[in-house]
Amino acid sequence: MTNDTTYRQKGRAAILAALMVLSVVAMSTAFVGGAAAANADVNYNVDGTQSDRAWQGQDVTVSGGDITQNKEYDLYRVTSTNEDGTVVSTAEFETVVTGTDAAGNPVVETDDLESGDYFLRGADLPRNPDMADTFEVRVQDLSAEFGDDQVTDAGPNAETDLTLESTRGTYTTNVSADGDLSDAELFDILVDQETAQDPYAAQGVTISDTIENNNNLNSLSDYIDTVVEQGNNDRASADNIDNAQTFGSLNVALYAEDEDDDTAAHDEKVALVQNTDLDEETIDFAGIDEGDYTVDFNVSDTEASATADITVSESDAEASFDQSVYSQSAGDLQQFTVELEDTDNAYVQLGDEEAGYIDILYIEDDNDDDEVTFWLNTRAAGAETMGGTPVQEGQVVYSDDDIVNSMNYNPGTVAATFYDEDTDSTFGADGTAEADYRSYLDDLDLINTNNGEDQFDQLVRPMQPATYELTVDENGQFISEDGESTVNNEIGYATLDLTAPQLGDVTTWVGPSENADDTSDISELQNNLVERENVAIDDQLVINAEASGIYGAMNLQSDDPYSALGDGFEASTLQDVDDLPGEGVNIAIEDSTTTGNQEPNQLDLANADSDEVWILTNHVSGEMYIVVDTSDEPFTSSIDDGDQFDVEIEYETHEDDRFKFGDNGAGENRDLLGGADGNGNDAAFPYYSADSTQSTSATFTFEDAEATFDNVNDDGNVEIENGEDVVISGETNVAPGTDADLRVTNADDTSSFLENPEVTVNDDGTFESASVDFSDREVGEEANLNFRISGSSVDDATGVFVEETSDDDGEDDGNETDGEDGTDEKDGEDGTDDGEDGTDEKDGEDGTDDGEDGTDDGEDGTDDGEDGTDDGEDGDDGGDGTPGFGVGVALVALLGAAMLALRRQN
Repeated sequence: MTNDTTYRQKGRAAILAALMVLSVVAMSTAFVGGAAAANADVNYNVDGTQSDRAWQGQDVTVSGGDITQNKEYDLYRVTSTNEDGTVVSTAEFETVVTGTDAAGNPVVETDDLESGDYFLRGADLPRNPDMADTFEVRVQDLSAEFGDDQVTDAGPNAETDLTLESTRGTYTTNVSADGDLSDAELFDILVDQETAQDPYAAQGVTISDTIENNNNLNSLSDYIDTVVEQGNNDRASADNIDNAQTFGSLNVALYAEDEDDDTAAHDEKVALVQNTDLDEETIDFAGIDEGDYTVDFNVSDTEASATADITVSESDAEASFDQSVYSQSAGDLQQFTVELEDTDNAYVQLGDEEAGYIDILYIEDDNDDDEVTFWLNTRAAGAETMGGTPVQEGQVVYSDDDIVNSMNYNPGTVAATFYDEDTDSTFGADGTAEADYRSYLDDLDLINTNNGEDQFDQLVRPMQPATYELTVDENGQFISEDGESTVNNEIGYATLDLTAPQLGDVTTWVGPSENADDTSDISELQNNLVERENVAIDDQLVINAEASGIYGAMNLQSDDPYSALGDGFEASTLQDVDDLPGEGVNIAIEDSTTTGNQEPNQLDLANADSDEVWILTNHVSGEMYIVVDTSDEPFTSSIDDGDQFDVEIEYETHEDDRFKFGDNGAGENRDLLGGADGNGNDAAFPYYSADSTQSTSATFTFEDAEATFDNVNDDGNVEIENGEDVVISGETNVAPGTDADLRVTNADDTSSFLENPEVTVNDDGTFESASVDFSDREVGEEANLNFRISGSSVDDATGVFVEETSDDDGEDDGNETDGEDGTDEKDGEDGTDDGEDGTDEKDGEDGTDDGEDGTDDGEDGTDDGEDGTDDGEDGDDGGDGTPGFGVGVALVALLGAAMLALRRQN
């Protein structure tokens, strides 16, 4: 026997070592070996819904035939499977499951589990189950982001975007801010109350509507505490969150009392219920206190969470009027433009207690141009009715592209707040903004609410000449302090100075025949006019009146209000104002003379079409342009040559009483259509004191269109030169710029010809034709002349062709000298000069020439050549001398210039 280790012993030792290693591994990993997989009779339920897939944080309840109730189980995480992935090969122990549901089934809390597949082991459950008998845990991620790092506490910059993204499809998220924001503030940020449906009201009623229309609600907090509180089950709870009442597009829910959790108390959080990802949803921090906020977003049933930081700063809103002082006549309209910075809306107090009138206007930029433009009709402001019909908001304030609302005329649209500084609280008369506004006016001594007065009792007549303040507040907070009005946060200021209306001059102008409504541009109209008192029939007549204080009334009578201020008014609008018996505005354009008992011929404002009579106005300068196309004869009778018309505009007053608003049907002077002491049948111009009538007038005369020609000889014929560029001229009474032409044709035995030169009519009444070539006409031939307008004959005459017209001064063609004695007037035709005495115009007493070289200087058309020959431009008898030099001198100069040029080249 030897000591050498045998191969048998070595093999035995190797087997023992392998068994030791396997035993150590088996302590932490299940040894599957060759055992066959077994199906487990188990069911999985995730937060009340049957499913084998859970998000981390959700509870998984396990039940089934292989589950023994009220027993502890081991939880394992699958670490590997067989080759085809159907059976668990290895798994890692996680924890012991001790929790159970009411039936004793084990409940797995997944808060601390990683993503993966899990199963229970113990009792009758197989050690290596099929993968179909496991459940999956997934980890939800979540990100939250605001569109801006900083927002303001008011204005458009208070808005920002919220983006929430997750790997999960639909989920509920709790929103809180570490106690820095209440549930009402979070609700206000996340819910647009202006558009969000009130779920407790009829379809189409918003949360803002409910707050404004309910006397017991003054704020969102009131709405939450009363309306939402009507059923506590409507609020969210931890076990009923998905069935809570939601608000707005983000499905915001409020929590019930005592529904606190580890993240926030019930009144410091809200829930966004069952939303998919939020992609840049608009939220608004208006009204939130300044500060830095960290907003927490926690998914309600998983561990997913995210935070987003934002800073709320004080708004830098500003409102700048396009004028610091607006000056306008009372009774007219004023347009305002307010530039808005860091806000798209604001509130304007028009007037104050000193002016005796107040209205609160809400203005909003609605076309995103950073400004609001709106109109105020000072004639309508303050009146309750017009002819018994309620005055509409748009008749008083109006904007074409933006939003303007009036507290006096549409109180439901102006969400202003009115404070009593003495009590340091809102007036709170009956819980409505309109009632608070009346209390505000009462506190300023503008009305007496104890007598039942309201905003329409501020004025007894339209806004009178005075200074009216325009004070802009950012948030619509108006304060009465010791009988004086102020605002909480003034961001803009201007004044409106209303002045007494005036009547100035009336002038008449004429222009070429055209439709009355051909243009709405006053500057364009004026470019074609000339001032005249005589008007050729068929021309355009324009009556320009300096008159202010009536354009508000015209706008109220117009079928196209506000637009007519720029485009023009129908003639009937002016007649409608004239027809208001109490207004005291009288306009007459009528024939100065009448026959017997006949009515005078008048401009028919009531029935004229727009192309016959059109009214343009300039409410800024206080001017009116009555444009008349006389070719249509828009008069009550025909017009004839010599008819004289008077234009009179009168602002009539009553001898004893001033204007007051009329009876509104309830025995109150609140109707816009008033008169003297409120009597609508007694004229009293609204802005004048009693017995102070003003008027202005003018006169014009109609004439038949006519034309006369220049160069008429003793026989009454118009002399026409038989030259190349002949202009025929004369005078006419038709308007400058008229489209006229001259027809020139053969007369008697003259050979046939036809010329139609255009004619220019000048401002001074003269006219000239375009130049015509009559060089082929013989002296003594005759022609017919016809002055025409738009194809119609105005005047005609007989013309005769001459070598030159009898009154020609000889300056036009250079062939004549201007002899004072009327002797030889042609230049060199007979070889003599045309000096003062008809002889040679030489300067020396001895009859020698005046030029240095003995030649004439030619200044008066006499001889200028070196050889003493005549230098007429026509060259018939003149020399070819150069003025001031002989031919030889000119040639020498030309040769010298050539030599100099050659030298420079070299």
